[in-house]
Amino acid sequence: MDIEVIIERHEQRIKTLERDISAMKEVQTEIRLMNETLVTLANELKHTNEHLARHERKIDEIDSLPKQRMQQIITAVIAALSGGLISTIIGMILV
Repeated sequence: MDIEVIIERHEQRIKTLERDISAMKEVQTEIRLMNETLVTLANELKHTNEHLARHERKIDEIDSLPKQRMQQIITAVIAALSGGLISTIIGMILV
């Protein structure tokens, strides 16, 4: 009779352990899926950052265009004024 009680207790413990193992397998599967999702998100974030960096470079290029154009205009004005001044001086000398 004692042996039957001991065997029954062992069977109950085995069932409990089997239930726990099944639950752990489910948790393990969920963890694996979460890891895969995190890897996917990390890759997407990397691509998004690269895309953002490209846009920032383009914006910097676009921002620099008016400055370059203004420098060209200033250079042209200085050249025109210098040319006019030199022409006037030469004209005064020749008269």
